[in-house]
Amino acid sequence: MPASQPPLDPRKSPWKRGDLCTLGFKKNGFVLNHTAEYLEVRWMGDEGIERIPAEDVDSLLRVAHASSPSGDGTKTNLETLEVLESLSRIQNALAERMKAVKNENEKRELDALIKRSFGPECTFDRKHTSLLFDLAIDPQRVSWYWKLRERWHRFIHHH
Repeated sequence: MPASQPPLDPRKSPWKRGDLCTLGFKKNGFVLNHTAEYLEVRWMGDEGIERIPAEDVDSLLRVAHASSPSGDGTKTNLETLEVLESLSRIQNALAERMKAVKNENEKRELDALIKRSFGPECTFDRKHTSLLFDLAIDPQRVSWYWKLRERWHRFIHHH
């Protein structure tokens, strides 16, 4: 361990958002928040988020600091956590949007918008990936003018 890295022992170096921890090497997760009352952990996989009361925090072992490189070394653990949170927000937004789909035709339209925003095949789609995604997830955020442009583009190029 480089001299610049603080000790892993939380009694010598306080918990930070993005620290990687484990519970008996059965569950691994990222610290989201730390207060005097609890440690909030986002467990990997489908384990969800858990608030661990202060009296149980000693059952956790910090295995890496937030500033340490993550598994592939291209990001820190904190940056990896932020990516996971972004993906989770997208997944939740998609689930909410899917609840509002009324019929199979609307579902096909939504699927096509998502596909175009994540795998743009034409210049228009490459230029407007974020607007296409907004149109799919939260149509109210997109102006009527842009909706009209997208519909015209789709009519001309995607039929």
